[in-house]
Amino acid sequence: MVTFRLQFHQYQVVGRALPMENDEHPKIYRMKLWAINEVRAKSKFWYFFRKLKKVKKSNGQVLAINEVKMLSDIHLMILYL
Repeated sequence: MVTFRLQFHQYQVVGRALPMENDEHPKIYRMKLWAINEVRAKSKFWYFFRKLKKVKKSNGQVLAINEVKMLSDIHLMILYL
């Protein structure tokens, strides 16, 4: 039996709706999401963004996607000693 262990990473995805004539500077939104990779993080971003702000992927853009690095256990131990 083969089992796979999925590694989840935390991503920060920044996006907005596309600029239109009635709104040339749309508000920028940031979400922190847990996902396996960047593609899944973007997909989750569009899922929640569509639910919250009624903006579809075709009418919006992702400005940045960054992986949030966690401090290792050794660094945490040093900080608390």
